[in-house]
Amino acid sequence: MRATVQPRPGRRHGRLSVGLAVSALVAAASTVGLASSAGFAAGAADPQPHAELILNGGFDSYPWIWKCDGTVGSSSIPHDHYVTGRPTADNNARCTQRVRVLPNSTYLLSATVRGPFAFVGVTGAGGEDASTWSSRSDWNTLSVQVDTGPDTTGLTVYFHGWYEQSAYDVRRVSFSGPGYPPPPCGEPESPTPTGTDGPGSPSPTPTCQRTYIP
Repeated sequence: MRATVQPRPGRRHGRLSVGLAVSALVAAASTVGLASSAGFAAGAADPQPHAELILNGGFDSYPWIWKCDGTVGSSSIPHDHYVTGRPTADNNARCTQRVRVLPNSTYLLSATVRGPFAFVGVTGAGGEDASTWSSRSDWNTLSVQVDTGPDTTGLTVYFHGWYEQSAYDVRRVSFSGPGYPPPPCGEPESPTPTGTDGPGSPSPTPTCQRTYIP
């Protein structure tokens, strides 16, 4: 009588169990990877609670970013960067920069200025018009708080002098608060920097790396 051959117990089930375990591990790893990638992407897109939103606020790098009208020049003193505006009867030597902001948020605009009638301020489509000025002949710091409206996502920061008054100087401009640090070339809504936008500023390179002035 031929002996009945019994199947070896557990081999097929063992292979199936190992396969399922491997599949589970791969799926888990994929899930972790996706979660990590999603977390990284979300973190990269999250606004910072306190960010500097002005580019070239110390006037020490190119691209210049600031859009200036009238006669505005930079100091030639090494390691002492500031701009000088010379108003006329028809032009107040105004410079502007567009910044991206968040709705219903609070920001601080500050600037170090010198000279008669040196103005700094912001303007926005939601009625965010705030400014301050100084007529002191020595360096001094101005500051003003800016609150954005429920639909505001961009503001224009500016500084200028006053018509037919003497030249003014600005050493630094800062606009800080919740938001996204700007890219090297500025926000998309900003005017494209050109060779005439600032005191001797060259056109930006394709990679738009910032060049710092000694």
